Amino acid sequence: MTDAISFNVLCRGQLEFIRDNSDFDITLICGGDQTQLDILRKRNVGRVINAGFMRNPSLLKDIKSLAFLIKYLRLNRFDIVVYSTPKALLLGSVSSFLTLHEHRVAIVRGRVYENFFGKKRLFFHMLDKIALSTSTKVVFISDSLRQAYLDDGLLKLGKGTVLGSGSSNGVDTVKYNPATINADQDRTTENNIFTVLSVGRICDDKGLRDLAEVIDETKSANLRFLLVGKIEDNKSEIFLNELLSTHPNVKHVPHTDNVASYFQDADIHLFLSHREGFGNVAIEAASCGVPTFAYDVVGIKDSVKDGVSGQRFKFKDTKAIAKAIDSAAEDKNFTSKYSDARNWAVENFEQKKVWQNYLDFYVNQIQDEK
Repeated sequence: MTDAISFNVLCRGQLEFIRDNSDFDITLICGGDQTQLDILRKRNVGRVINAGFMRNPSLLKDIKSLAFLIKYLRLNRFDIVVYSTPKALLLGSVSSFLTLHEHRVAIVRGRVYENFFGKKRLFFHMLDKIALSTSTKVVFISDSLRQAYLDDGLLKLGKGTVLGSGSSNGVDTVKYNPATINADQDRTTENNIFTVLSVGRICDDKGLRDLAEVIDETKSANLRFLLVGKIEDNKSEIFLNELLSTHPNVKHVPHTDNVASYFQDADIHLFLSHREGFGNVAIEAASCGVPTFAYDVVGIKDSVKDGVSGQRFKFKDTKAIAKAIDSAAEDKNFTSKYSDARNWAVENFEQKKVWQNYLDFYVNQIQDEK
């Protein structure tokens, strides 16, 4: 992966599961700062090799990283080489192809260029085509993401697969569980406040401006909007500060180590991201029994089951979303409409099931060869 933090966040628990339930000897190759590299090493899941990958494009540094990978993979042979996250996806696929490794697996977690157009989009298409064409197998974390690659002609039919129902790491259904409510307590009507929660990075492509439109369009007087997440950039910070100053019913929590508690206190999870590979936050909400209102876009098509774990809306239709939120806030039976959300999340995305899907896939690659 490009950065050690990706191993620490996107593969939290999964690498330990593979270590403890197989005979695989794991080597992790990445870049990242010393803090994240130290955290990764302390997990004791395998050798950690710092390849000096940089997130941002840099021709000279990227060539240097590619040369390092080619040399390392020539001297160290692996049964399977797995690569993911944009920079590592490209460099890992090319280097393992050139060093003649038998099993080269790309894990595609999303497309940063999902809403790009013209030459910029074609450039990223070219990079993805190189990565996928030099891979022997391509794993997508959602079926709608796989279909998008097929529609764009970037993938041969039959080469790409989705493991189980998708997701890259599943959801901890013990940690993310419904709030315990006393017989005389109803969290949806406490102080007659209806809480709409948004979890994730605070920026434009995660729907910050769309959220402002929804807030402006809603009419119910008992609504509270709670944003939990890190502010991405200065522009987003300025916009958010203005939103907070003009809307007293909007609050922001910049960081939390217990996001599950916020889901448990929410009535709706509002997920207005413009692009996702899957959208794990939606299944975290579902596991807590909280429905997600989201755009019907790639990735989220798989993490929000319409009518079961939430509702999907046409992209950018903030008026329809606002109207649905108003209706939900006034509906005393709203919570019962999505009573199957948690069961759906547990059945399809329970963490150990997802981890086992990945482990089985890796094992089968070797067994198929034999």
